[in-house]
Amino acid sequence: MLLVAAIIGGGGFIGVKYLLDWGYNPYQVMFVRFLIATICLSLVYSKKFRGISKNEWKMGGILGALLAATFLLLTVGLQYTTPSVNAFLCNTQAVIVPFICWWAFRQKPMPSCFIAAFLTLAGVALLSVTEDFWIDIGAILSFGASVAFSIQMALMGKVVKECDSVHIALVEHLTVTVISFMIVLFTGIHMPPLNGMAVGSFLFVGIFCTALYFVLQSIGQKYTSANKTAIIITSESIFAAIISALFYGERMGWRGFVGCGIIFAAMLLAEKPMGKPVDSSVKIG
Repeated sequence: MLLVAAIIGGGGFIGVKYLLDWGYNPYQVMFVRFLIATICLSLVYSKKFRGISKNEWKMGGILGALLAATFLLLTVGLQYTTPSVNAFLCNTQAVIVPFICWWAFRQKPMPSCFIAAFLTLAGVALLSVTEDFWIDIGAILSFGASVAFSIQMALMGKVVKECDSVHIALVEHLTVTVISFMIVLFTGIHMPPLNGMAVGSFLFVGIFCTALYFVLQSIGQKYTSANKTAIIITSESIFAAIISALFYGERMGWRGFVGCGIIFAAMLLAEKPMGKPVDSSVKIG
């Protein structure tokens, strides 16, 4: 389920990039995709709403707020960088999640996670620092999206053990839809005229890359750890790079390829059981 979600998610970066190129702003894209996703989930799981508990509304709302922050940073960041760079930097959860789980839940990371974190910084530098040594704002926002999604993923790992996965997905999507609608009201609701390509892209990112994606993630994460979920989901950056090359015509220079390679190696290393877990007595924060 998580691998299928990663493949679908990889195509979402290109769909969103086209919508931004056609003049839709990040807040409009975010609102419409989650509105479509929420409608789809509500139609399929209409009877599920009655069974949502007070705790599920609360936890789903918190996860939805984190998800809204993730997609806000991701979509705005995509305005200033390419789909593959955006995808790689948004998918460094395999490195970040273990540290969040260590700090929040006292789940000890392996020493290899520290090496992976250093490699990730090196890869991010190659991807985001321009030739004149300025840091790309799109890369910073994309990496910020990864941090927000890592927090969401770590918390999700705890929540789905106690709550219904579909209930959580429903509340999450409804929360993001409401938050993005409020942002659109404040930033301007006027949108460019819709054409067939735009409608198709909105339906694709709404139905498949949002509704189906997060249902697969919520259910799939019940059967594995947050750390393993992160390493599987990060593979969507590979699919995003392939799809971007095929359908968006993106071409990266040598620094981009090296940076992506280093980040992907760091993702794999973060899950490699190298050495003993770090002593939990070490003070964090």
